[in-house]
Amino acid sequence: MMPKTLEELRQWLVSELPKWLREHPELRYTLEGVLAETFVRRDEWQNLMKALERLAEGQQELQQTLQEVLRQQAEHSQALRALQEQQAEHSRILQEHSRILQEHTRILQEHTAILREHTQALRALQEQQAEHTRILQEHTQALRALQEQLAEHSRILQEQTRILQEHTQALRALQEQQAEHSRVLQEHARALQEQAEAIIGMQRRLIEHSEAIRSLQEEQSKHSELLRRLDSKIGALGRRWGLLSEAAFREGMYELLTPYGFRVERFWARDEEGFVFGRPEQIEIDLLVRNETTIAAEIRSSVSKADVWVFLRKVEFLERLLNRKIDRKAIISPFVDDDALEFAQQTGVEVFTAPEELRST
Repeated sequence: MMPKTLEELRQWLVSELPKWLREHPELRYTLEGVLAETFVRRDEWQNLMKALERLAEGQQELQQTLQEVLRQQAEHSQALRALQEQQAEHSRILQEHSRILQEHTRILQEHTAILREHTQALRALQEQQAEHTRILQEHTQALRALQEQLAEHSRILQEQTRILQEHTQALRALQEQQAEHSRVLQEHARALQEQAEAIIGMQRRLIEHSEAIRSLQEEQSKHSELLRRLDSKIGALGRRWGLLSEAAFREGMYELLTPYGFRVERFWARDEEGFVFGRPEQIEIDLLVRNETTIAAEIRSSVSKADVWVFLRKVEFLERLLNRKIDRKAIISPFVDDDALEFAQQTGVEVFTAPEELRST
């Protein structure tokens, strides 16, 4: 007796399919090939996930290294600013020392002028003394006055000698101060030279750090490109798996059900009104089984909540086009999101998927 409902078909497959597989080896081999192409082995999936985790850990280590290099660069910049401030302070001190030396030079020049005046005064006194001696010889009466003048002149000379001695001591002290200033300036010049060499060394290290940062950035760019290529290959693998599994499953159902009066086909139609996607688009339903009941099924590599919603819109478009109700709606996929599974149950969509322990690996 030919099965007329999906439940009868399911019972018939349970009772008759094992016998068919034993009696027809070519059918058994075809079914084994379809299952092998449809489901990804667990060890292959785990190896792929481990490779992705290693790439993510490597990128995180690169980011941490880059942050440490940036922190060291900030510390070096701060030290360089402190050195620049010290150099500015040293320049100010040198300018102050130059001003003091100029002042000392001016004082020495004034003292030199005073000594020159004193020398001229001494010459004048010597001329006066000669004149007095001549007057003394000529005028005996003026001898006392001349002696008194000579005594006064001696006192003046002693005073001038004392002043000259004080000036000499002052000049010696100025010479010592000038020598001390020269020594301090030499020390400052040596310190500035050491600071300049340190700044040059820091600049060289900053250049090396910059080159290291550029190298790290290039490595990170390479890793990002590898991740992008890996993501592209995974997406291409998923699309290829979906196309192959869809065609194989539809061909298998066609061979199994057509001899018993079921019409198995792939539905194509043009949605000119944009009912499904909001714009004119080619609408496809992977599997349409028709007899007394009509079954619409979608075969996907993975299913999200949005995929369930799109499938429902496609079914509504099919019902409007055929002017009849679709009796059963089904989605077949090895990977189904929890949100998608809950939404499908709420909207009357049957979901055929792998067991929970397989979908979570």
